Amino acid sequence: MKRWFFLIMALAWACGAQAADPPKEAEQGEGVSLTIYNQDFAVVKERRAMDLKQGRSTVRFRDVAATIVPESVQFSALLRPESAHVVEQNYEFDLVSADKLLDKYIDRELAVVTQDGQMIKGTLLSFDPNQLVLKTAEGIDLLPRDRNVKDVQFSALPGGLLTRPTLVWQIDADKGGKEIVKVAYRANQMVWRVDYRARLNADRDKLDLGGWVTVTNKSGTGFKDAQVKLMAGDVHVVEEKPIRGPVFGAGAMGRAKMAGAIITEKSFAEYHLYELGRKTTIKDRETKQVELLDVEAIPVTRHYSYRGEGNKVAVLVEFKNNEKVARGLGIPLPKGPMRIFQPDSDKQLEYAGTDNIDHTPKDEQVRIRLGYAFDLVGERRILATRGGINQSEQDVEIRLRNHKTEAANVDVVETINGHTNWTMLQQNHPFNQRDVNTLEFPISLKPNSEAVVRYTIRYTW
Repeated sequence: MKRWFFLIMALAWACGAQAADPPKEAEQGEGVSLTIYNQDFAVVKERRAMDLKQGRSTVRFRDVAATIVPESVQFSALLRPESAHVVEQNYEFDLVSADKLLDKYIDRELAVVTQDGQMIKGTLLSFDPNQLVLKTAEGIDLLPRDRNVKDVQFSALPGGLLTRPTLVWQIDADKGGKEIVKVAYRANQMVWRVDYRARLNADRDKLDLGGWVTVTNKSGTGFKDAQVKLMAGDVHVVEEKPIRGPVFGAGAMGRAKMAGAIITEKSFAEYHLYELGRKTTIKDRETKQVELLDVEAIPVTRHYSYRGEGNKVAVLVEFKNNEKVARGLGIPLPKGPMRIFQPDSDKQLEYAGTDNIDHTPKDEQVRIRLGYAFDLVGERRILATRGGINQSEQDVEIRLRNHKTEAANVDVVETINGHTNWTMLQQNHPFNQRDVNTLEFPISLKPNSEAVVRYTIRYTW
């Protein structure tokens, strides 16, 4: 049994795949819900009314996702939970296509319409991408597929071909009659993400932030009137080689905007769930967008950071994800790209940069790197290294040059080996320890000036 199977289905049932009171769920009737992860899969939970026969019978559950993971399927009867169970399951995905139809018609009669309107009837002997081989009353005809064949007419759909992916079950039922059947399974190629758009004001001390959820469905089927949940967080999944099944290319995708949707957030295990406030239809090969947040006038700080990456000094904008900072903040922000715009001297918005933010809990800092400052230059050197039996020392120098006509505050960020014993022997500027492996020297640079940071650090073990 695959290891990830247990994790995914545990999450599925915890998200609502197994209600505490089955009769109440059965009273809801037919319906479908989706829990979509930002790791290119979803857990589908669907209720359907079905007629079950007493004893053992074959039941077909059609219109499942073409990217279903068959071994993740969970079946339950809601009206009479102990009365029916699956003893055998098959997943049929041999969907109809032109070549499969032709293959099924080998040694059978069909009709071919040529480009000039002529109809040729005969027995199909063979075919390949270039031609059809027909046995007609006049003999053997070779018909080029790309130039001469306009249409091929079949008398009927051959057995064994499906128009929709289908689960086929052998079910043992104690009693026959109407039943509400519930099925949960994992489906791949469904994903969601968040895109943020931010606008700085002219003074660069306030920021308007908008966030949109984008759901993309390439699962091979659509879901009508679905209750949708979005799982934010990095769920551990051990991927294995997929079972052979339908493969879907990117194709052309539609785009739909969900007006009036409200998203609520709640914690689940070590993750966060975002739930749409109303049901929605997600078509196959569709990209759908929902507004996540719209917050105005967020107070921000704009400063610079130098990490010893060559000569480049980064431009940063920061704010705290706290409701007291601005109404609308204070919810966990899912990871995603954030695009920043700001007005220029003629008040036209110009693109200022893009950065990816990680999953950010409430009350944590959001740091956005806009790019690199043109008029600020950094230079880092290790002046000396000394080693001993159980210790080593480093002399480090960082030079910052400000070519602006205005002052600039730069945080010099230094990475240290915090997992050993270390001692700062001397430094010419005070520092803060941001975390176990990071030191930060706040430096104020006057216009057209240079500042030098020097320190000596000792590691012992």
